Amino acid sequence: MKKNPTKSLALLVTLSCLLPITALSGENAVTLSAGGAIGGGGSSASVLVEYERALSSSIALAGRGGYLSYSYSDDVYEESGSGPGAQVSVKFYPGGQALHGFYFGGGLGLWQMSGDWTDDKDTPWVSKGDVNTLSSEIHGELGWRVGERVQFAPSLQVGTFLSSEAVLSQFINVNLGVSFIF
Repeated sequence: MKKNPTKSLALLVTLSCLLPITALSGENAVTLSAGGAIGGGGSSASVLVEYERALSSSIALAGRGGYLSYSYSDDVYEESGSGPGAQVSVKFYPGGQALHGFYFGGGLGLWQMSGDWTDDKDTPWVSKGDVNTLSSEIHGELGWRVGERVQFAPSLQVGTFLSSEAVLSQFINVNLGVSFIF
C-alpha cells in the first residue's frame, strides 16, 4: 500500500495541537461515547474517545479520536463507507465551572474515509466505484455533563465536511458518553 504524506502531515498537525494541553494546569476528563444520526436517506454511527483539559474556569480544549461509518441511499444512488478520524475542539462553559454542566463550542477534524458507491442502480446504465478520501471538517457542538467525577455526557454535533469525495457533506450527530474526571 502506498504511503500518503497527507495522512502523516494531518497526524503531525493534530498532535502538535494536543501537546500543549499537557503543559497547562486544570482538571482533566476522558470521555468514551457512541453516537449516530439517521435521516434524509442517510445514517451514520461513531465511536469516540476524547481527552479534555480545562484551561480556565470556563474554557476547555479537547482532542478526540474515533471511528465513523455511514451509508446513504436514494432511488438512483447509494454509498457507504467508514474510517478513522481526529477532532480538536474548544468548549465554553457559561456556568463558570469547566468540565461541569452545559457547554458549547466548535472545532476542526480530519477523517480518512473508504467506501463504495453505485449510481443509476437498477438500470442498464449502472456504474460502481469506490471512495477513498481524507476529509477535513468543521463542527459546532452543544453538550451537557451531569455528575461530579463520573458523568453522563450527551452532546450534539452539527458540521460539514469541507473536502470530501463522499456525497454526504453535512452532518448532525447525537453522542451519548460517559466521562471520567481526574
